[in-house]
Amino acid sequence: MCKITAFLSAKGLSSFIEADRLAIFCKSEMGWLREKEIEIVQKPPASIREQRQRVEQLLSQIVDSRILVCQEISGIPYVVFDQAHFHIFQINQLSAELLDAIVHKVQSIENQQKITRKKLEYASPVKTKQKGIYQLDLIKVQQDYPEITSKQALMGFLAKTSFAELHLHCRHTPPWIERDRRFTIEKRS
Repeated sequence: MCKITAFLSAKGLSSFIEADRLAIFCKSEMGWLREKEIEIVQKPPASIREQRQRVEQLLSQIVDSRILVCQEISGIPYVVFDQAHFHIFQINQLSAELLDAIVHKVQSIENQQKITRKKLEYASPVKTKQKGIYQLDLIKVQQDYPEITSKQALMGFLAKTSFAELHLHCRHTPPWIERDRRFTIEKRS
């Protein structure tokens, strides 16, 4: 079941600033139905912290929806929804066709992210039989997946893995590794 959250006012779809309620729309066999409404009290926040807290409180009331539509959203509200992993769409009007197109776009994005995660898993260094030693054939990885950079292939591993050595087969040492003083580089032919 797909759900979309929209900022609304008496005029219909609105910007975050003008909204007086959130509506959560749910896709059913009969089309898009308004499942729930959440009232928004719009008064100027006393501080940035208070504004963030208000938006986070709104977030806590949104269940099973990670798609947000409105005419305009920026600043702290945008950042809070973005950090909560919402797909944010700024549109001018609500229609069933547009909501269907947004769902299709989100599904496409999420499928692409899954493919990228699988590629990055393939592109990560693997353990050798020797303790603490890993290897990665970056040349092969980039032949198979030219869109994967050395940083994408290595950053997760370097940040999360304790290792003694990494044997990296590459045409040249990536400059960002050479600049990182945490590593000792031995070049072999």
